[in-house]
Amino acid sequence: MLLHIGIDDTDSAKHGMCTTYVGAVLSRKLAKVGEVEEAKLVRLNPNIKYKTRGNAAVALALRTKKVAEAKRITRRVVEELACFDDNNTNPGVVFYEGEPPEDFSRFYRRALHEVVGIDQAESLLRERGAEYVKYKLGRGIVGALAAIGAELSRATYEYIAYRARERWGTPRNLDTASVLAMDALTFPLTFNNYDYAERRVLIAPHTPCPVLFGIRGTSAQVVQEAAELVLPGEDIALSMVYKTNQGTDAHLQEVSRIAEVRPFSSVILAGEVASAPRVIQGGHVFFELCDEHGEQITCAAYEPTKGFRNVVRALIPGDRVRVYGGVDESRTINLEKLEVLRLKRERLANPRCTRCGRRMESAGKGRGYRCKRCRTVAKEKVVEELERNIQEKLYSVPPIAMRHLAKPLVLCI
Repeated sequence: MLLHIGIDDTDSAKHGMCTTYVGAVLSRKLAKVGEVEEAKLVRLNPNIKYKTRGNAAVALALRTKKVAEAKRITRRVVEELACFDDNNTNPGVVFYEGEPPEDFSRFYRRALHEVVGIDQAESLLRERGAEYVKYKLGRGIVGALAAIGAELSRATYEYIAYRARERWGTPRNLDTASVLAMDALTFPLTFNNYDYAERRVLIAPHTPCPVLFGIRGTSAQVVQEAAELVLPGEDIALSMVYKTNQGTDAHLQEVSRIAEVRPFSSVILAGEVASAPRVIQGGHVFFELCDEHGEQITCAAYEPTKGFRNVVRALIPGDRVRVYGGVDESRTINLEKLEVLRLKRERLANPRCTRCGRRMESAGKGRGYRCKRCRTVAKEKVVEELERNIQEKLYSVPPIAMRHLAKPLVLCI
């Protein structure tokens, strides 16, 4: 019998824990009653406001003849490890025996792109005869069901090393030189290991969770081999390799017009820059995008996107671009990528005086242009070439600001 086990919402932004750690501990314990054939780490809609951190759920596919015992082990592990003291932590567990139906996959896709309710998950689970366990509000059954349904036709892998319990909450001491050496040897088969502009190691979190470090890459073998090159500064108590939708842009959906953009979705949208970018206090940059129907929407590059904002600031009205990003409650698109499709390279301008080189002024409606100083005249505006300091290509926020689901540029080629 193939038993699918989905788990979500066991962690806490305040107290730590990590749903992937629950999955890793459970995987080891389930080895006593069967064989774990697949372990999935599934990121869901990154715009959900009540997510704990990265909005991740896990699913294990267990080949076993001891289904009842496997379920008992699962409940015991969740009850021992979940952060029940946090009001925002509402764990859920889903069990499904046999091949998951297609509507589980549809539910996964909805959970990637929409806000899905607990009642919707429960309704589908009851309809399909799945067993589930709700703790507290039980919101975790949404992610648990979606993780089981995730088909991961586009997939990457993550090796995660976990700390001994007595080390949780203490500073991590990874050897930076070993991380740099690992990145030099394995990139682009591994990615987002280090941000060279910010000089910051990215494989280690800064929370009190059990994770020591995690390496993402294109295959299970490459992330395992890369992990062996890292000097962790402490013993690794447990490790796990997950198949995942991270780094795939699975959350993004292409829309043809601004009217289709919904709050809390993630979109790909092409249009024309309709306003000069403006910078507000804090260094955040905004501009308006217009589609072919004349509708407009605000796009934003916030301060954490660092140098990416220079690209946004270099845009001018008339540039044609394609934007990628999450949509907040006010329908502002928070940029993750920006593809410059066509740069405006010319503009009409008042002619320059042939004697002094100054820009001429209008002599009045229909009367051409004149230089007040030299009294030279010209009949009409001239076409001037614009000097642009950006190119027609795809740009991305830096690794330090990249969401888990966002595809790095190296994988976009």
